[in-house]
Amino acid sequence: MRTDQQTFTGRLDLHADGHHTGMAPLALGAGSFLVLGTLPALPYLVLLALPLGMAAVVSGVRGLRRAGAETSGRMASTAGIALGSLGVLGWAALMVLWYMVDHAVSH
Repeated sequence: MRTDQQTFTGRLDLHADGHHTGMAPLALGAGSFLVLGTLPALPYLVLLALPLGMAAVVSGVRGLRRAGAETSGRMASTAGIALGSLGVLGWAALMVLWYMVDHAVSH
């Protein structure tokens, strides 16, 4: 048994007839993108955007490599990769912004 078949997202992404749905990368990518919106209320929750985004990209790439994905599964995996990438880029932009503000305030 391969290790990617043992993961939680691997089981979540499998349809009953064996096709890959792409829902795992889509859910992870949407979570990483949506968590950026919590900045005004819960600023430390934004830190989850990085691991969720990276997991979405990895899961989406694995989903696209599998031969058992249907067209809807490929589209969901691609959307998950895009949202996960936006989450990672948003996280990086916020870290740069926080550094610049901290540097400006300290001088």
